[in-house]
Amino acid sequence: MKYNFLKKCDVVLVHPSKSGTYGQVESLASTTPDILLGLVDAYVESNGLTSVIIDLDITKISEQDLLSLIAKLNPKLLGVFSTGVNVSASTQTMPAVIDFFKDIVVNLTDKIKTFVYGGHPTVLPERTLKETSADYVIIGEGYEAIVLLIKSLIKGTNVNNIDGIAYIKEDLLGNVTTVINTMPKMIDINTLPMINWSKLNPKLYRAHNWHCFGSDINNRMPYGVIWTSMGCAYPCDFCCINNLYSKRTFRFRDMQAVVNEIDILVNDYGVKNLRIMDELFVIRHPRVEEFCDLMDERGYDLNIWCYARVDSVTPQILKRLKKIGVNWIGYGFEAGDNEDVLKSINKAVKKGSLSNDEVIKITREAGINMIGHAILGLYDDDEKSIRKNVAFLHKHKFEWNNIYPAFAYPGTPFYDQYVGEGIIEEPKSWKEYGLYSDDCKPLPTKHLTSAQVLKLRDELFNEYYSDQDVQDDLRIKFGQETIDHINKMLSVKLKRKILVNN
Repeated sequence: MKYNFLKKCDVVLVHPSKSGTYGQVESLASTTPDILLGLVDAYVESNGLTSVIIDLDITKISEQDLLSLIAKLNPKLLGVFSTGVNVSASTQTMPAVIDFFKDIVVNLTDKIKTFVYGGHPTVLPERTLKETSADYVIIGEGYEAIVLLIKSLIKGTNVNNIDGIAYIKEDLLGNVTTVINTMPKMIDINTLPMINWSKLNPKLYRAHNWHCFGSDINNRMPYGVIWTSMGCAYPCDFCCINNLYSKRTFRFRDMQAVVNEIDILVNDYGVKNLRIMDELFVIRHPRVEEFCDLMDERGYDLNIWCYARVDSVTPQILKRLKKIGVNWIGYGFEAGDNEDVLKSINKAVKKGSLSNDEVIKITREAGINMIGHAILGLYDDDEKSIRKNVAFLHKHKFEWNNIYPAFAYPGTPFYDQYVGEGIIEEPKSWKEYGLYSDDCKPLPTKHLTSAQVLKLRDELFNEYYSDQDVQDDLRIKFGQETIDHINKMLSVKLKRKILVNN
């Protein structure tokens, strides 16, 4: 991305490189436009201010050139985003945020005011301020807070009473305290301006590898992301999606606006691979039907993926989604058919819903591929129960599986339980939360250490995709090129510090 034409701006918004998050598998991972980054940028500019986005996942630039670029832009404010499209992305991005301050911000010749933004900083503002030395942490969604910060800095007025910020205050006697101002009310999302996609050019981003199984696995660009809702009303103990908001909530975007944005992604940027980033897209059937009606009118040839709960789909909805290009649906099975475990983490399904087997059957009948999500290493888990969970995936041979060890993300009941009750110590490094990080350290269980859980996870993932029956099924469905890609993925031996002496 070129910035030569720019002279100055009011705010620079940075998405730090998450290469450390993915480590050895970075080339296999996606690079995804950060929706929240784009929305903040659009909101700032809708208020008559100027904003520049620097996404270091796609802008390959030396530290010196980056310092020179920021100096040239000479912003009043520099924001660093601990965000992404996955609910866990904020905590996983924090190491990159901290490194950005250590490597870049500290070396800026001019003192530029800084802030950190994201769900993780919102729930841990004091620690975030200490770890980054940022001037401010944005509390919550932050649209108005950021605008007010910029305007106050331009005018030279006091910023301390702005809702939605946290900062460190030192009095005349040298006493230091952390001030956390009130989180503002959630914004009406239908008042948010559309993202300026020229700043988050989809042609520069890359889809997930599995999303392109059976098509051009080696050419996953461009890649588009769209949002139709924010938040989630379900109380799953492991989930941190609502950290940016003041409560569990669903807020829904006007579907005509959604499809108008898809028009831009398709017609202006050639997007074929598209992600619907909602935590749960298939939740209110009339909205989904409206979306399908609008997309039917356009007749686009798309490859879409989205999330759904197993208790929210019907054969009719699935058939309609397939018709408009939804080729992949992610289901959060988490613990397979173990209803007791699901209840223990507040992930129980509605009574009278279709069984897992029935949902899998109707999804296959609709011709939609499935991403099976499983969480290994919940508190009561032992090796037998973990293997049983993965056996559920084997039984159904999902086209892709996200097999995660359990983590206690800040802002979740898990964090309160594990850290608050002393089951684990407060994490010393946020690198522990990166699944592909060398420093990965999942939760222990009542029966297994963190190292044992991680070792099992890695072994079971590799066993699944090395299984000849699984590979044969995927070869029939997607072709040999996809199998070659999977085998390349399996050839990467993840480095695990925690396993060195175990």
